[in-house]
Amino acid sequence: MKESKKKPNIIIFTIFMIIVFLIITELIIYGFGSNLLIYSIMNYSNGTLVISEAVLALLVLIVMLIFKNSYVFTQKHEKLSKGLFYGLYYIIGSLIFLLIMGLFAGGFKGGLAILNVLIGCFLVGITEEFLCRGWLLNEFLERFGESKKGIWYSIVISGLIFGMLHISNIFTAHQDIASTIVQAISAAGTGIIFGIIYYKVKNIWSVVLLHGLWDFSIFLGQIAPVTSTVEVTTNITIVGIICSIIMFVAEMLNIIPYVKDIKKEPKKSTVVLSAAFGISLYLASVIILAISNFDFGDTYEFSNINIENYAITKDNYSEYYINNTNIYGENFNFKLAKDKNNLILTNLNTNYSIIFECKNLNDYIIMENDNNYIIAYNDNIDSNNSYLYYVYVNKNELNNSNDFINAIKNNLKKYLLSDVSDLVILHDQKNNQSYLTAYNIDYGYYLLIDENKMAILNRDK
Repeated sequence: MKESKKKPNIIIFTIFMIIVFLIITELIIYGFGSNLLIYSIMNYSNGTLVISEAVLALLVLIVMLIFKNSYVFTQKHEKLSKGLFYGLYYIIGSLIFLLIMGLFAGGFKGGLAILNVLIGCFLVGITEEFLCRGWLLNEFLERFGESKKGIWYSIVISGLIFGMLHISNIFTAHQDIASTIVQAISAAGTGIIFGIIYYKVKNIWSVVLLHGLWDFSIFLGQIAPVTSTVEVTTNITIVGIICSIIMFVAEMLNIIPYVKDIKKEPKKSTVVLSAAFGISLYLASVIILAISNFDFGDTYEFSNINIENYAITKDNYSEYYINNTNIYGENFNFKLAKDKNNLILTNLNTNYSIIFECKNLNDYIIMENDNNYIIAYNDNIDSNNSYLYYVYVNKNELNNSNDFINAIKNNLKKYLLSDVSDLVILHDQKNNQSYLTAYNIDYGYYLLIDENKMAILNRDK
């Protein structure tokens, strides 16, 4: 709430805060980060997140100051640590998720991509907390008043609005409607908890940090370079709905310390216990999702490599023909061609075809080496992830039977990658070796080393 002490002139204060934010931004980008951050923004996909959220944060700040909410930055508040203690559930949950990403999904590989996500997520925290707690919650508090009922009205309504804001992800992130509704409900729960924390400590930076850390732990999973054949469920299933409900209940348990009297200081033991129970439910839902969606029986290796002298080639073709003779002198001819959103492989000797069905075919390529043909295509499954499908066709096993061409489809393998744009051939000129390669804006080049191993060409030098 506003304090009675005299406030500085709103126009002067607005100009002052804008200058402060610009100075901080300049120091981060050109001072501490120097060329490193500029390079990461320009060369990694989440660089747009950093720029857009920095602009939005500035716009929200202006809105707050126009509505005379500058007291958010000057009012007497509790220590930052107290707000973080009230958000213990989110700190522990974020660390657990970061651990999962680091150990199982390769989330800690690729420092510059992670730097963008880290900065971008904390800018998201600033934007959304300034808007929904710093401005919106305070506006409701001024209108509903400081009664217990008025406080809860303000916290719940601002939290629900925060959840509704995420419905825009249907258009901005191309999410399906069911997934977005589940996300909006979860975000509403988070908004209510953050509203409670902000009201209790009056320290906007505590919820900014909690928000940024929570988003960072989630966003990090989107830039994990290779996650084997782990399935990504984009459509909400019964299991997904159940787990979403469990996660929502886990969040809502954090309300318990404040239900009796929102104005009184909660017991520390109650805060810890409610967070502990919430984390237990959160872990249970993560385990259920893991068991239902992950393929633990087929894991692949990946690693970082350095190649000092390499060249990239890419042939532009609508159809690809292979003509070869097997060890028995039998001639083998087939054609690979795109048909709408699918790939069709046809044996030209028998006219028998197989179809590689795709959700959103992005690119395809054939690479020939001494012993094999490698057929590969890239299928985008959502706005953040893509499957690289590939199969090795042994030249010595070529034949015209339908079983052989069916086996090509049945032997397809796949890697789950993030934001892959093109398939190319990378030539290691020093060692005279070529690799079928998928290009990714965050990590550079994924090199298919053999049938069961992929490497990332290291750009972070």
